[in-house]
Parts: sequence; structure tokens; C-alpha cells
Amino acid sequence: MENNILIFIHLMAAAVGTGGAAYCVLLLLPALEKGERDKNPAENSARFKALDILAPAVFVSVLVLIGTGIVYLMENYTLQVNFKPGYYNLFGAKMVCAAAAFFLGLYQTFGLRSRLADLDLKPENRERVPATLDKMKTTSKLLLGIMTLTIFLGVCLARF
Repeated sequence: MENNILIFIHLMAAAVGTGGAAYCVLLLLPALEKGERDKNPAENSARFKALDILAPAVFVSVLVLIGTGIVYLMENYTLQVNFKPGYYNLFGAKMVCAAAAFFLGLYQTFGLRSRLADLDLKPENRERVPATLDKMKTTSKLLLGIMTLTIFLGVCLARF
């Protein structure tokens, strides 16, 4: 029963993280960019708010994915033997992708997002808001791709 709950939480975190990132990066941001052609300053734009909310949400889902995956592996470590050849190769690739997703989410949430957090205290940073938003969009696309690859590898691992 406990494994089912862990798997459910793991899959929900994957769905929320990947679905939210896909919606925001592939649908919402292009529509917002079409609609607001320099009407507002970049720090008051809907694009700013969307990326401000997306970064921590995806990072938390990546943390939940990593946490539930580790707990599942630790509880079922005796069952993790005698797999078909290639299982551990796929598992290693999945762990590399999960680590990359973690560090990209960390960079986006605490690196790029923090550049935009103190605009009231440092008004001279307003010039770099559009460039930072573009970096956040690019990082979000890359993070979405890595999370999708990680989920694909997880589905392949479930077949072993």
C-alpha cells in the first residue's frame, strides 16, 4: 500500500511539473508575447508573473520527484536485483537527467529569479529584466525537455 502512495505522489509530481512547464512555455508565454508588444515595462508584464510563478513550482515538483524516487528505492532495495541487461544503463541515464533537472531548476529559481526580486531596492537592474526573462524562458524550455526525457526513461525502466 505504501508503494502505491509513493508511486502516485511521484506520478502526480511528474504530471504537475511537466504539464505546468509545457503549458507555460509552449502555450501561455507565446500568447502573452503576442499580446503585449511593449505596452508595459518588463517587470509589470504578465510574462514576468508567469515565469515568477513557474520557476518555484517546477523546482518543487523536481524535488518531490527526487525525494519519492529515493524513498521508493530505499524501501525496495532488495527487489532491485536480477534485472535484464541494460536496466542499470537506463537507470544511470535517468539519474544524470534527474540531476540535470535539479540543477537547472535550482539555477532558475535561485539564480535567475533572484535577479528580478529586488527591483525596488536596485532600480538600476530594470535594464536587465528583458534579458533575464529571455534566459528564464530558454532555461524553462531546456528544463522541460530534460524532465520529459527523464519521465520517458522512467517509463522504459518500469517495463523491465
